[in-house]
Amino acid sequence: MQELLNMVRYAAVFYLLEQMVLNLLPGKMYERYVRFYLGLLMVLHMLQPVFKVFRLVEQMDAAALVQELEREVERVP
Repeated sequence: MQELLNMVRYAAVFYLLEQMVLNLLPGKMYERYVRFYLGLLMVLHMLQPVFKVFRLVEQMDAAALVQELEREVERVP
């Protein structure tokens, strides 16, 4: 329950900060790009509990490490 409450608090604070950033933009030219980027950050943050439940972070880290090692092996003469 505490985790859900923390997520709601984070979303509220994030929304307030998003509005502040959007109001500080000098023009409307970049508003959609900033909204897109901030939306991606919000989605990633909201997916973190799902990643923890399914241990996706560890799996992605392991896969990235394997790919990095394979690239290093290919570079060795």
